[in-house]
Amino acid sequence: MAGLIATAGETKSSSFKELDPGLYSARCIRVIDLGTQKNEYQGNVKWQRQVLVVWEVPSQLHEGTPMTISKFYTLSLFEKAKLAQDLTSWRGKPFTETEKQGFDISKLLGVGCTLNVIQNERGKIVVHNIMPLNDTIEEQFHPSMFFSIDEYLNGNEDVFDELSDGIRNIVLRAQELQDRSPDRGDGGNGAAEEVVPF
Repeated sequence: MAGLIATAGETKSSSFKELDPGLYSARCIRVIDLGTQKNEYQGNVKWQRQVLVVWEVPSQLHEGTPMTISKFYTLSLFEKAKLAQDLTSWRGKPFTETEKQGFDISKLLGVGCTLNVIQNERGKIVVHNIMPLNDTIEEQFHPSMFFSIDEYLNGNEDVFDELSDGIRNIVLRAQELQDRSPDRGDGGNGAAEEVVPF
């Protein structure tokens, strides 16, 4: 009797297209609170609040849609933190001591800038630095999105459900969600129990 062989199927090439290195007029379209994430480096473990900022680049289209690029940050305005450096460069002035006590980064939504996009030493396309917008920019195409893990913990799941699977998985690893999982209405808090009979 012949068996039936299962395969993983054909490998499909990704339709995701990256920007080429260069300077681009861009606009912030998403600010995603990733919660407090575990970072391990050379055996040391640190928990740090992280955020993802996403920009659209209207001049660069892929399949008729403005391309996007994003950057992960530690949520800190300490002067050596990359977020503080990038925001200072973007706005063209340093933060005051009062602003350092609590700057609402959701204010970035819809704000234009100039991105310096490079290929880093590992061959990845990344946002190297951000400068003030020095040109006009087309109307915003992608809707603005702000996700707060605190709002999610309080039962507001609408924005969470709009996040990509990859970003949702990062959020679900946050320290804030380790002791409790929001009720996803399925009795398993979003994780269906898998029964494997063999």
